[in-house]
Amino acid sequence: MTQRIPSGFDPAIGKDPAEDYIGPFYLNVTGGVPVAGLLVEDHHCNSMGTVHGGVLMVFADFAFCAIGLIGSEDDHIMTVSMTTEFIRGAPCGVWLESRAQLTRRTRSLVFLQGQICHEDEVLLNYSGVGKRIVD
Repeated sequence: MTQRIPSGFDPAIGKDPAEDYIGPFYLNVTGGVPVAGLLVEDHHCNSMGTVHGGVLMVFADFAFCAIGLIGSEDDHIMTVSMTTEFIRGAPCGVWLESRAQLTRRTRSLVFLQGQICHEDEVLLNYSGVGKRIVD
């Protein structure tokens, strides 16, 4: 595998056992702008050698929650609903990034929409609603 983790991305491990098992996923917050990352490895791919759709959905959920927490006092965000649209696949060995926009934050909910991309190509669109949780 020739692709490397880009500078500034740190592994987001130790908070969610399922995400740790499926990932690792990465997060970079530069200038207040959060970006989630995933290096597609063999265990993320299906029998066709492309990233599995289920992995993309888990990555979208990770990005949704991680990005939704930035700039808030929330300890967690629990996904209430998420819609995904698959656009294209990506081969093993590539770096994926997800950016999302917070469209609204209420006292109890967050609303976000985002994309997972490889370079300039969109692989997946997503939007969702999350429940804000403060321990």
